[in-house]
Amino acid sequence: MARLFIFAVGGTGARVLRSLTMLLAAGMRLPDCDQVIPVLVDPDTQNGDVTRTVDLLKRYKRIHDALYQDGQHPKNEGFFGQDLTTLAQLNTSGVEGLRDSFVYDFGGINQSFKDFMHYNEASVETRGLLDLLFTPDSLNASLDLGFRGSPNVGSVVLNSLVQAKEMRYLAQSLNSDDRVFFISSIFGGTGAAGFPLLVKNLRDPGVDLPQPSVRAAVPAGALVLLPYFKLQQPSAEEKKNGQDFIDSNTFITKTKTALSYYAEHLEGIESMYYLGDQAGQPLPNNPGRAEQRNQAHLMEVLGALAIQHFLGQPASQLDRGNPAYHEFGLKSDAPTVDFGQLSPAQRREVARPMIQFHYFARYFRQHLLEEKSAPLYKGGKLGQHLPASTGPLADLTDFFTEYESWLRELGVNERRFAALHPDEMDFNKMVADKIISTGFFNKGLTDDVLRAELNDAVGKTNLDNPDSARALRWLVEAFNTATEKVVDSKLQYS
Repeated sequence: MARLFIFAVGGTGARVLRSLTMLLAAGMRLPDCDQVIPVLVDPDTQNGDVTRTVDLLKRYKRIHDALYQDGQHPKNEGFFGQDLTTLAQLNTSGVEGLRDSFVYDFGGINQSFKDFMHYNEASVETRGLLDLLFTPDSLNASLDLGFRGSPNVGSVVLNSLVQAKEMRYLAQSLNSDDRVFFISSIFGGTGAAGFPLLVKNLRDPGVDLPQPSVRAAVPAGALVLLPYFKLQQPSAEEKKNGQDFIDSNTFITKTKTALSYYAEHLEGIESMYYLGDQAGQPLPNNPGRAEQRNQAHLMEVLGALAIQHFLGQPASQLDRGNPAYHEFGLKSDAPTVDFGQLSPAQRREVARPMIQFHYFARYFRQHLLEEKSAPLYKGGKLGQHLPASTGPLADLTDFFTEYESWLRELGVNERRFAALHPDEMDFNKMVADKIISTGFFNKGLTDDVLRAELNDAVGKTNLDNPDSARALRWLVEAFNTATEKVVDSKLQYS
């Protein structure tokens, strides 16, 4: 069984994983992948980007498990088809003591870097060396905020933690046909420091981790995010008052330094993916905790596509001695990006599932509860479960809310992803690059048309007192069928 282990490092890693989860919910397929095991790596456990992504992963998993719990339905196809799971649920021997979580456990670091290094107990010579290597701000920084754009601090701290029980359990769980993928920024602190250390521990046979031969052989890819945003800089008064901030003026310098290091020292990756963009208007400068909750960005969506591309590469073409380096190019340098900027293959593999999912979300939120006499609603006994406050249908409702927020966020950057219109009520106008033509005798794709396809999808079947999981499956299967038909017949999308 082929599996993909994803290390999403830092806030940028969490945001790319958020976009990947949206694409998988829409039904984007990952080639030859039965199971995805995402692990978020960030010592800032309160980081808003991380907690939001963890909540989304949990919601996705509950929906997927409710849909496929009886094992009678094909996985990896349709909405929420890809299986996501935590490390602990792999049920490999030695799972004892491992938290059932999508987050790498750093053991609750809540001390300053100075205390972590035992600065006050060190010799005069050692303190002098630390003072030479690290600024006073870095030494006094609280580690529970992450590394705040300081990879030199992160590399020291993470080096002593990367062999935690999560890494040991992952190494023990690996099979020869699995793959590993890393996501990180190159201009921050946690990602820039954590990525090369995680690669080293995966590959190094001298590291005290299980299965060195398997670790050495398993194919690995990595997405490295170059600067694509900048942060507001504090005023002189705020600096004087000691306000925490990240200096985004150093992003380019850090990027050059890291790229130079990767070129000389980074080994063990078969495929490297690089993404970056010109920064737009500065974002709020929140160095950590719940306030670090950046809006979704086009770069993160394109970054998620790198994972699909990596899994689509045959093992015979992955050569660590001659690694492949990839970049993503749009058809034009336009401020607004829609599906027309994608390749024909991506329009088929990514755009179509997203359009179907968008129709699903809009119809569910706009019309479903108003159609209690329709075969879809009556036959599935949906009145017993909707509106839902708990259970898988409540998770689906909340997921759609988060999806629409994500889509709106993508549309406010200077480089906007505006392929789908989140607030458009007319199904004919929801897809930016393909408006459905209408006329006096042809109304195009209306809610009546979609309702008829949904009712055809369920036919005359009636469920007998279904539980919430069966009602969810009834609903999702109908929308899988109906939206595929209208994308072909009405949108005629290719």
